[in-house]
Amino acid sequence: MFSKSLRFLPTLALLAGTWALAQDYPTKPIAMVVPFAAGGPTDTLGRNLGVVLTKTLKQQIIVDNSGGAGGTIGINKVAKARNDGYTLLLMHIGMSTSPALYRKLPYDTLNDFEYIGQVADVPMTLLGKKALPPNNLKELLPYLKANRDKVTYG
Repeated sequence: MFSKSLRFLPTLALLAGTWALAQDYPTKPIAMVVPFAAGGPTDTLGRNLGVVLTKTLKQQIIVDNSGGAGGTIGINKVAKARNDGYTLLLMHIGMSTSPALYRKLPYDTLNDFEYIGQVADVPMTLLGKKALPPNNLKELLPYLKANRDKVTYG
């Protein structure tokens, strides 16, 4: 199989892999890109998350607001960043809807990112004017069907 001088190579390869696993992380600040302007809900969540992660990881988390184009500018910034774990993206459901909204994205939503996990669950609320006849969702659906030419939403 191996000559006497090369017999130790498989063992050396295993040890090299072990050394790679033993590296410290993080050893420098981490950028968390929030692809929206400062002050909005995603930015607020990012800043709060950054405080917790800074304490946990013992390394500074820098919130980088790179807004514009429905978040695609900041998302592209992360897609093109080094794949070293020092650039993170905090994005909402727009990540899954952007391929349907934009003809040509500069990144591949499914293949350019490693999804880490969900950090927040944001409940949505449906509101209407007090004068709207239905008082609940059960009444609203038939009302919408019967009045589809009169009802507007935003």
